[in-house]
Order: sequence, then C-alpha cells, then structure tokens
Amino acid sequence: MSTIKKRTNVKLAKLFYKYADETGHQVKAKDDTKQLVGDDEEPPYPPYNFSWLVHNKIAGMGCPQTVGNLNYLADVGINHLITLSPEKLPPILECTRKLKWTEIRIKESAAPTLRQIIKFIEICERAEINGEIIGVHCRHGRGRTGTMLACYLVKFNNMAPERAVLTVRVQRPGSCDTSDQEKIVCHYHDCIKGTITKTDYRLVDDKLYFDFSMKHMYPDEEKQAKEESDTIEQLIKKIDPTKLEELIRKEELNERRKRSKAMVIHHKIYF
Repeated sequence: MSTIKKRTNVKLAKLFYKYADETGHQVKAKDDTKQLVGDDEEPPYPPYNFSWLVHNKIAGMGCPQTVGNLNYLADVGINHLITLSPEKLPPILECTRKLKWTEIRIKESAAPTLRQIIKFIEICERAEINGEIIGVHCRHGRGRTGTMLACYLVKFNNMAPERAVLTVRVQRPGSCDTSDQEKIVCHYHDCIKGTITKTDYRLVDDKLYFDFSMKHMYPDEEKQAKEESDTIEQLIKKIDPTKLEELIRKEELNERRKRSKAMVIHHKIYF
C-alpha cells in the first residue's frame, strides 16, 4: 500500500465553484453520511485566486466557499480572515479551526470609504503587533481586495499610490478594476502624507488625481488665494513703474539661470 496522500484536483474545484455559485446551493455527495461542502474531514485546498501579497503577512483571495478552503488557510498560517463582500460570506461557523473573522461591508464593484480603509489598516497594525497573519477576500478577490491591498502597501511599505496599485496588479491581475477604487487609494495616500489639510471621509470626485502637483483647493483656501492676489495688486499699484521694470528683469534673469541648470521631466502616469 502506498503512503502517498490523495491530492485534490484543482480543475474540479474550480468547476465546483462555478456551478455552486450559479445555483446558490451546495452540492451533496452520493453518500448521505459525507458532504462535499461543510465536511470537517474534507482535505484542505486553496480558495479561488489565492496568492500572497507579502509572504507570511497578508494574502488576498476569492471568497472561501468550503471548509476545506478554511482548513487550507489555517494550515498556511492565516489566523485572521477579513471579509469585504456582504453578499458572499465564508462558512466560518462550520470550521473547527481557530480563525478570527472580521467583516467590512463594501458594495460590489464599489470603492471603500476612508473610514473602512482606516479600520482595515488598524486591524493590520494590531495583527503585526500580535504576530497574526491576515487573509483578505471579497467575492472574486479582485476589485475590493486589490484596493485594500494597495492601501496596505501605501501604509506599511511607504509606496506611492500609483506604484502600489501597479504592484498589486502585477501580483494579482484584475485588481482595482474601477476608477473610483484607484482614486480612493490616492486619497488615502494624500491623507497620510498631509497634502490634504482637511480630511474628507467621502470619496472626492473633483480632485485632479495622477497630477504631479497633487494639489486640491478647498473653498477656504480659494478665498485666501483671492485675498492674497488682491493685496499683491494693491502693492503693485503703490510701487513706481521704473522699479517694477527692474524687479521684473531681475526675476527673468533668475528664471533663465534656473532653467539652464534644471532638467524638465514630463510626469505622466498610465493605468
């Protein structure tokens, strides 16, 4: 007798995911004593679209649909599961392994709010202190999961938002699949770095994202800018025209010297 353990067929598992998702109910085996889904003795196998973002720290995946998926996560070392999909929940109650579970409800194909991102980052900070390993999932492990993973790289790896999104997309193709999800990663980065003076917890749509200046004017700031411009005009009127010409010439000379030494780079970012 061979002592080699039987391995599960990944292709058959993917087919099961497909038809179980379409029908909306779990498939029963011929033997009534055992079930294909929800059986504690089911061999562990990875959830759909499972991969590590940072090895032994955080992983992304599609929704774990079986107890075998949860057993696999526990065997790999993941002990805290974060669910982002309210429409698709894992069978946590049927699993006998020790798994912490947190739910952050985000609508399908929508971007998380700033409060939800802050909650996710706080969980990650506690997990790093306690030595926990995190698994994040939504329905398919792409849009919502990719957005949170990009925010993780912005916070813990000090990445620019564009680089964080591209890094997640290289490791997990299809991540951050909407423009709103890209924008909220940039907005979170701006809030951390302090480039936004007034933190707005709503998704800002009127901001010019992916611009090299990354500057956003709020109503109060616009008023201040107008007042400053008015005061400058008043000062110009008081100064003699001859002195003004001399000042303008000096400024032009200084600008020419700077341009001769500087190298202009056109900053463009494509997704």
